[in-house]
Amino acid sequence: MADRITLSIRYSFKGETREPSVTLDLDRAMREEGRLPDFLRALAGANGIDPYSYDYEMLPHGDFRWSGAEGLAAECLRDGHFDPACFEQRWRERERLEALRAIAREHLDVDDLDAEPGLRAALLEAWRRGRASARSR
Repeated sequence: MADRITLSIRYSFKGETREPSVTLDLDRAMREEGRLPDFLRALAGANGIDPYSYDYEMLPHGDFRWSGAEGLAAECLRDGHFDPACFEQRWRERERLEALRAIAREHLDVDDLDAEPGLRAALLEAWRRGRASARSR
């Protein structure tokens, strides 16, 4: 399932209420940029709002509405508030586990890593130690 969410921001400008919105493909952003997008910039770009305009200046002061969350985004949407740190952490964990599942399948003929908790723990520990070793260099 794809990870998507829709952001709408309701605000008033020159006596007129506006509510631009954008549906964000969070998987694409994470794969291409390694992080979530600048939400305000994405919303502005999708709605033709110039980043140097008064309209753009009003966006952060508007009423943020998150909706239509799919995949991991739904797990990080609580009481109408989206938690980007929650999403990034869960997304990275899922990607890491998918890589470990591929290794277990290719080298150990293990199709269900979840059914092998000891192996899963060993692979995760090897990954953590490798990452720590790479950082210390």
